[in-house]
Amino acid sequence: MDNLAESLKQVPLLGALSTEQLQMLARLATIKNFGKGKKIIQQGEPGAGLFVILDGTVEVTVKPNPTASEIKITTLSQGDFFGEMALIDGFPRSATITALSETRVVELGRWVFLDAMRREPSIGVALVPILTRRIRELEQYRHQHQAEYTAS
Repeated sequence: MDNLAESLKQVPLLGALSTEQLQMLARLATIKNFGKGKKIIQQGEPGAGLFVILDGTVEVTVKPNPTASEIKITTLSQGDFFGEMALIDGFPRSATITALSETRVVELGRWVFLDAMRREPSIGVALVPILTRRIRELEQYRHQHQAEYTAS
Protein backbone atom coordinates (compact mmCIF):
# COMPACT_ATOMS: atom_id res chain seq x y z
CA MET A 1 0.00 0.00 0.00
CA ASP A 2 2.77 2.45 0.89
CA ASN A 3 4.51 1.74 -2.44
CA LEU A 4 1.29 2.52 -4.30
CA ALA A 5 0.79 5.71 -2.28
CA GLU A 6 4.37 6.71 -3.16
CA SER A 7 3.69 6.00 -6.85
CA LEU A 8 0.54 8.12 -6.72
CA LYS A 9 2.45 10.99 -5.11
CA GLN A 10 4.69 11.11 -8.21
CA VAL A 11 1.66 11.93 -10.39
CA PRO A 12 1.62 15.75 -10.69
CA LEU A 13 -2.16 15.80 -10.48
CA LEU A 14 -2.10 14.09 -7.06
CA GLY A 15 1.11 15.58 -5.69
CA ALA A 16 -0.69 18.05 -3.40
CA LEU A 17 -2.44 15.31 -1.45
CA SER A 18 -1.27 14.51 2.06
CA THR A 19 0.31 11.16 2.88
CA GLU A 20 -2.91 10.12 4.61
CA GLN A 21 -5.02 11.06 1.57
CA LEU A 22 -2.68 9.18 -0.77
CA GLN A 23 -2.84 6.12 1.48
CA MET A 24 -6.65 6.33 1.44
CA LEU A 25 -6.62 6.49 -2.37
CA ALA A 26 -4.22 3.54 -2.49
CA ARG A 27 -6.53 1.47 -0.27
CA LEU A 28 -9.51 2.20 -2.54
CA ALA A 29 -7.66 1.80 -5.84
CA THR A 30 -7.53 -1.26 -8.06
CA ILE A 31 -4.32 -2.32 -9.80
CA LYS A 32 -4.81 -3.84 -13.26
CA ASN A 33 -2.35 -5.41 -15.70
CA PHE A 34 -2.72 -5.34 -19.49
CA GLY A 35 -0.68 -7.19 -22.08
CA LYS A 36 0.69 -5.57 -25.21
CA GLY A 37 -2.14 -4.82 -27.64
CA LYS A 38 -4.92 -5.07 -25.05
CA LYS A 39 -7.53 -2.32 -24.96
CA ILE A 40 -7.77 -0.68 -21.55
CA ILE A 41 -10.73 1.52 -22.40
CA GLN A 42 -12.83 1.71 -25.56
CA GLN A 43 -14.19 4.89 -27.13
CA GLY A 44 -17.95 5.13 -26.67
CA GLU A 45 -18.14 2.87 -23.61
CA PRO A 46 -19.33 4.20 -20.26
CA GLY A 47 -16.54 5.38 -18.01
CA ALA A 48 -16.39 5.55 -14.26
CA GLY A 49 -12.72 5.55 -13.42
CA LEU A 50 -9.47 7.45 -13.76
CA PHE A 51 -6.38 5.41 -14.64
CA VAL A 52 -2.81 6.23 -13.64
CA ILE A 53 -0.01 4.42 -15.50
CA LEU A 54 2.39 2.76 -13.06
CA ASP A 55 4.46 0.94 -15.72
CA GLY A 56 4.29 0.69 -19.49
CA THR A 57 3.18 2.79 -22.43
CA VAL A 58 -0.26 3.26 -23.99
CA GLU A 59 -1.56 4.75 -27.21
CA VAL A 60 -4.53 7.12 -27.33
CA THR A 61 -6.67 6.88 -30.48
CA VAL A 62 -10.01 8.24 -31.62
CA LYS A 63 -12.34 7.09 -34.34
CA PRO A 64 -14.15 10.10 -35.84
CA ASN A 65 -17.08 8.00 -37.07
CA PRO A 66 -17.98 4.30 -37.29
CA THR A 67 -16.50 3.85 -40.78
CA ALA A 68 -13.32 5.88 -40.26
CA SER A 69 -9.93 4.54 -39.29
CA GLU A 70 -8.57 5.16 -35.82
CA ILE A 71 -6.41 8.28 -35.52
CA LYS A 72 -3.48 8.29 -33.12
CA ILE A 73 -3.62 11.27 -30.77
CA THR A 74 -0.66 10.61 -28.46
CA THR A 75 1.17 8.10 -26.30
CA LEU A 76 1.25 8.14 -22.51
CA SER A 77 3.63 6.46 -20.08
CA GLN A 78 4.52 6.07 -16.41
CA GLY A 79 2.97 8.81 -14.26
CA ASP A 80 0.49 9.90 -16.93
CA PHE A 81 -3.24 9.40 -16.47
CA PHE A 82 -6.33 9.01 -18.63
CA GLY A 83 -10.07 8.61 -18.26
CA GLU A 84 -10.56 11.99 -16.64
CA MET A 85 -13.14 13.32 -19.10
CA ALA A 86 -15.70 10.54 -18.64
CA LEU A 87 -14.90 10.51 -14.93
CA ILE A 88 -15.92 14.14 -14.56
CA ASP A 89 -18.79 14.54 -17.02
CA GLY A 90 -20.26 11.01 -16.97
CA PHE A 91 -20.36 10.83 -20.77
CA PRO A 92 -19.00 7.82 -22.71
CA ARG A 93 -15.26 7.49 -23.22
CA SER A 94 -13.92 9.96 -25.81
CA ALA A 95 -10.94 7.81 -26.88
CA THR A 96 -9.60 4.27 -26.98
CA ILE A 97 -6.53 3.47 -24.89
CA THR A 98 -4.41 0.49 -25.98
CA ALA A 99 -1.37 -0.94 -24.20
CA LEU A 100 1.76 -0.69 -26.39
CA SER A 101 3.74 -2.79 -23.91
CA GLU A 102 3.06 -4.75 -20.74
CA THR A 103 1.23 -2.08 -18.78
CA ARG A 104 0.24 -1.79 -15.13
CA VAL A 105 -2.31 0.84 -14.15
CA VAL A 106 -4.13 1.86 -11.01
CA GLU A 107 -7.82 2.63 -11.39
CA LEU A 108 -9.48 5.17 -9.12
CA GLY A 109 -13.27 4.96 -9.13
CA ARG A 110 -15.35 8.03 -9.89
CA TRP A 111 -16.57 8.71 -6.36
CA VAL A 112 -13.15 8.07 -4.85
CA PHE A 113 -11.56 10.61 -7.19
CA LEU A 114 -14.34 13.19 -6.84
CA ASP A 115 -14.09 12.89 -3.04
CA ALA A 116 -10.33 13.48 -3.28
CA MET A 117 -11.04 16.60 -5.38
CA ARG A 118 -13.52 17.81 -2.79
CA ARG A 119 -10.97 17.32 0.01
CA GLU A 120 -8.13 18.87 -1.98
CA PRO A 121 -9.43 21.47 -4.47
CA SER A 122 -5.94 21.92 -5.92
CA ILE A 123 -6.52 18.63 -7.79
CA GLY A 124 -9.33 20.30 -9.75
CA VAL A 125 -7.19 23.36 -10.37
CA ALA A 126 -4.36 21.14 -11.68
CA LEU A 127 -6.80 19.18 -13.86
CA VAL A 128 -8.15 22.22 -15.76
CA PRO A 129 -5.07 22.95 -17.93
CA ILE A 130 -4.62 19.24 -18.66
CA LEU A 131 -8.24 18.89 -19.75
CA THR A 132 -7.97 22.05 -21.83
CA ARG A 133 -4.82 20.79 -23.59
CA ARG A 134 -6.39 17.40 -24.32
CA ILE A 135 -9.59 18.96 -25.67
CA ARG A 136 -7.51 21.24 -27.91
CA GLU A 137 -5.56 18.21 -29.19
CA LEU A 138 -8.83 16.44 -30.04
CA GLU A 139 -10.13 19.53 -31.83
CA GLN A 140 -6.88 19.85 -33.77
CA TYR A 141 -7.22 16.28 -35.03
CA ARG A 142 -10.87 16.84 -35.89
CA HIS A 143 -9.95 19.80 -38.08
CA GLN A 144 -7.05 17.95 -39.70
CA HIS A 145 -9.22 14.95 -40.50
CA GLN A 146 -12.46 16.74 -41.39
CA ALA A 147 -12.89 14.63 -44.53
CA GLU A 148 -13.09 11.47 -42.44
CA TYR A 149 -15.83 13.01 -40.30
CA THR A 150 -18.01 13.79 -43.28
CA ALA A 151 -17.28 10.54 -45.15
CA SER A 152 -20.33 8.77 -43.76
